[in-house]
Amino acid sequence: MLHAGVSATGTSRIAVTHLHGDHCLGFARVAARCRRTLPLRTRIPSGSGRCCRGTPIHCIPMTLLPVRPIATTKPLTRETEPSPLAGSAVTAKHSPVSWAAEGTLFAVDFSAATDEPVAPRVAFRLGDRPRDAYGAALAPDSGCVVVATQHEALCVDADGTVRWRIPFTQPAHSSIGLANCAFSRDGAHVWIFRPDAMLGRGDGGDRWLVVAAADGRMLAEHALPTVGQGAHQVAHPDGIHMLLDVGEGQDGVFLFHGRLDGDAISVRAYPWDDRCLIDVSPDGREFMTVGHGEEDAVFHAFPDGTELCRFAVDRFLTPAGPGEDGNTDDDEGEEPHIAWSGGYLDASTAVVTVAGETEDDEWTIPYVVDLSSGAIRGRLAAEPRLRGDGTWTTVDDQGQLTLWELG
Repeated sequence: MLHAGVSATGTSRIAVTHLHGDHCLGFARVAARCRRTLPLRTRIPSGSGRCCRGTPIHCIPMTLLPVRPIATTKPLTRETEPSPLAGSAVTAKHSPVSWAAEGTLFAVDFSAATDEPVAPRVAFRLGDRPRDAYGAALAPDSGCVVVATQHEALCVDADGTVRWRIPFTQPAHSSIGLANCAFSRDGAHVWIFRPDAMLGRGDGGDRWLVVAAADGRMLAEHALPTVGQGAHQVAHPDGIHMLLDVGEGQDGVFLFHGRLDGDAISVRAYPWDDRCLIDVSPDGREFMTVGHGEEDAVFHAFPDGTELCRFAVDRFLTPAGPGEDGNTDDDEGEEPHIAWSGGYLDASTAVVTVAGETEDDEWTIPYVVDLSSGAIRGRLAAEPRLRGDGTWTTVDDQGQLTLWELG
């Protein structure tokens, strides 16, 4: 896709704690999707709405884009039962939507949706705590999930049977270090980030593993020069590469891409310590990052990382007009910033989310942007979970998912 050299800087999460500085924790991303959306033309609250010169600001008033609901689910709670077809694998064009709630990971297949609410295809009961299902990776055919913890990685079938288990060396001490896992696009391999450094294991670095999804055989292992608190992985559409970012909290974040090469992982490190991986484009030609300081969203060419287009937070802010309230004495809020969320709506369109908070509340505004022209097209009413095919899902307070498209 041609971006025509546009530099878009302009003329200038289910209740889970959002861990500032630890963007890469999988469940922190989910928490970000549960923030309230700021209504159109609502003033950024005092104290969280100043530009770099101290001028009171608005977020740009943009029209809500017209959207159309495609399908909805039944409310997804621990009591929700899967459909009678739960035992069969999904063979639809698109992978099922996964959603975690109350210690359960649901797989929802919207491909055969009707006017009736859709029941989940499979429900994986993974624990009694809400966080037990976060970080679990759903197989592309929804036949199993893989869960990686500080102590082990295991593959679980829908009936609770453990298909395989890989024990890890026990941590030397207690730490925040969180493991992460992801399936390759074809479901043949599972990629595992193991946070050895924070847990006092090994030679001081972390490990990136590839195992066979069918039986858990170790296929390759790579030593990483990181001390990660957590990680985020995105499978590339080519079915070969995996992208990984490793967050070190206040010390930054490091981004890699790798591919299985025989019995080794061929790894390339990107030359940044301040770019957080968000998404890969559906055609595989690009990927999106957000600054560790949440100051901008950048779209890069894959695999070399060349910057194609950038959206700074200032693009989405505008000074208050004459006669508007300029009182900004309350400094309890947080400056508007680019959230660690969003991604590709399709190959030429993305969502960039501006977020902030006041003393009393948090807010987000998901903006839809055109990557060829750099134009801001409008906004969505709620934080989307994007599928890359022009559709996305949202969730309401009852746990009901809705699948949407622009209309």
